[in-house]
Amino acid sequence: MIGPLASWLGDAMALGCALAWACSILLFRRAKDVDPAGLNLFKNVLATGMLVATMIATGGALDLGRSPRDWALLAVSGVLGLAVGDTLFLAGLRRLDASVAAVTDCTYSPTVVALSALLLGERLGPGIAIGAPLIVLGLLLVSWRGKSGGVATPIDRRGVALAIAGVMSTALGVVVAKPALGASSLIEATTIRLVAGTSALFAFQAAAGQARRALSVFVPSASWRVMIPATILGAYVAMILWLGGMKYGTASRAALLNQSAAVWVLLLSALLGEKIPRLRWVGAGLAVFGVAVVIAA
Repeated sequence: MIGPLASWLGDAMALGCALAWACSILLFRRAKDVDPAGLNLFKNVLATGMLVATMIATGGALDLGRSPRDWALLAVSGVLGLAVGDTLFLAGLRRLDASVAAVTDCTYSPTVVALSALLLGERLGPGIAIGAPLIVLGLLLVSWRGKSGGVATPIDRRGVALAIAGVMSTALGVVVAKPALGASSLIEATTIRLVAGTSALFAFQAAAGQARRALSVFVPSASWRVMIPATILGAYVAMILWLGGMKYGTASRAALLNQSAAVWVLLLSALLGEKIPRLRWVGAGLAVFGVAVVIAA
């Protein structure tokens, strides 16, 4: 059972994750000239090093007595979320404005809700029949913008598709990990997922003959000025808070609170001078409202 204090802690961590992730999206967007797989490998390697250092500093250690099933769940979760999901999302992000990419993240909650019902036995509320179409409508509105002549032109649809695919893969990864989180510390579970995801990502690149290209991102460059802080926020701070929200709360509630990242990105983008079309604000509002309906009903 999830007690009141644990539930409050889970909510706070999920909201903190949303803000950290929003800031990291804005930073990763500025590294759009870096190959997505290489950028993801850099992010995962740096985050792994920080998590291992955190484990040592806090006296943590790997639980070698963990069941083979839990090892497998955490490893598969890492591959789905950190090798596949993040690479797809970063590939989409380089084609889109940060504010558009952030709204595609609204597909995360309904995916988590549906998969939680299917794989974890959590209750699937009737709200998904209403909320899911609202999210789709919101994404459609966000994906179109008008020119000065009033003619609507599409935003890069491939970028939208890549970002959504990445979000859905990440959602599957975190739901897969949920049964193993109860018996794991946050730092340890996150480290295991990162090692598995990083290893799989490099293996994929090596098999495709792209290992040298992926490793070239580790040569110091001007891009590091945004890649390093983006990694600290998105792959270290946000990831720990994200899994914490899942561990101490329900998967569906944490997913809803995570979606406030879309609002944060829109607000921060506007503050940084990006012109946000009115239709995009409407689309974001519909998408976030759809998420709330999915979770609440």
